[in-house]
Amino acid sequence: MFEFRNNRIGAVMISLILLLSACGPSASEQEATISTAVAQTVQAQSTNEMMAVATSPMPTDTPSPISTALPATATGTSVPQSSGGLCDASASLVGETIPDGTIIQPGTTFTKVWQIKNTGTCIWDANWQLVFYGGDQMGGLNIYNFPQPAQPDQILDIPIILKSPDGNGTYTGEWILKSPWGETFGVGQYSVPISVSILVGSGTPENKKTETVYGVTSVTYQVDRRCDPANTVYTITAFITTNGPVEVIFTWVQSDGNDQRNNRINFTEATTKSAQREWIQHSTNSSTNQRWIKVVITSPTHQSFQELLLPKLCGQQ
Repeated sequence: MFEFRNNRIGAVMISLILLLSACGPSASEQEATISTAVAQTVQAQSTNEMMAVATSPMPTDTPSPISTALPATATGTSVPQSSGGLCDASASLVGETIPDGTIIQPGTTFTKVWQIKNTGTCIWDANWQLVFYGGDQMGGLNIYNFPQPAQPDQILDIPIILKSPDGNGTYTGEWILKSPWGETFGVGQYSVPISVSILVGSGTPENKKTETVYGVTSVTYQVDRRCDPANTVYTITAFITTNGPVEVIFTWVQSDGNDQRNNRINFTEATTKSAQREWIQHSTNSSTNQRWIKVVITSPTHQSFQELLLPKLCGQQ
């Protein structure tokens, strides 16, 4: 562009010199005239170039395309569902082996199994764990992964292998459940730890002073009431737990005096077994006395357990 402008100015100067020479002005006048013409030409050229630049379109940057790709979604079961509100981690204890108070020989290896029901909305898999919580560990590990999956409302057996200490006495260890995102929880309404509690000893009669004799450790009840046209039928179930192999002899004791004696259950190991008793009452019975029933152990040692209060008769409601 500059080369073209210089050539144009030179052409103007030559034309003016020839013109002035022909007309005959003085040298000084010719020089002044030429300078004025050159200045005007340069000014006009500059103005034209500026106008050309001003009217030229300005370059624009081409915008980058906007990405429409969505972020990758995490997969897998070990996500913090509970903390994110997606599922609830909870459980209940529905059964177990080696009931509390079971007598075990010193230095004996045994397997404790808890039957845990998944009462929450989470799906349990191998990323869920049973973790030692406190007390006597009895040779157990700190962490056990769940042995198999469990959907909500399913029951999972969790076994662990333990060893009784060498010294006689009572030993209790507690364990708790843990989610893949670190949430710990127990069983039942108050989320308590599950436990194993054993009495180490020989279980022979000569150890009565150390309370290691085999016998009944607990009795619990369940009652069902059925209304017939004329009668109220109670079916009472007693759940009797022992701490080892023993024959249990017991009596059903009732508030109306209709007792049933010499009931026998043989236990080959520490476990829980059930016994049933049916009690029929006329629904028109006008007595308002509270009816109750209980189990009294007569062998191997005499033990009386709490009474079970029965519901009202069908006709009294």
